[in-house]
Amino acid sequence: MIESDLLEDLQSRIAFLEKHVTEQDAEMYQLSKRIDGLVKAAKEQKAQLAAVAELNSQGAGDMPADEKPPHY
Repeated sequence: MIESDLLEDLQSRIAFLEKHVTEQDAEMYQLSKRIDGLVKAAKEQKAQLAAVAELNSQGAGDMPADEKPPHY
């Protein structure tokens, strides 16, 4: 009788762990997709900043950085 209770308890624990691993796998997959999206967005922002910096450096000869714009 004790062995059957022990076996049932072990089977229950294994089932719980298998379910837990499956849920963790699904969550890790979702997190991986989210991280991939964030990395892509960061690369796009970096490219945009580089383009803005390039435009600013091209127009830097017109107005020094410490000079106020003409509308002041």
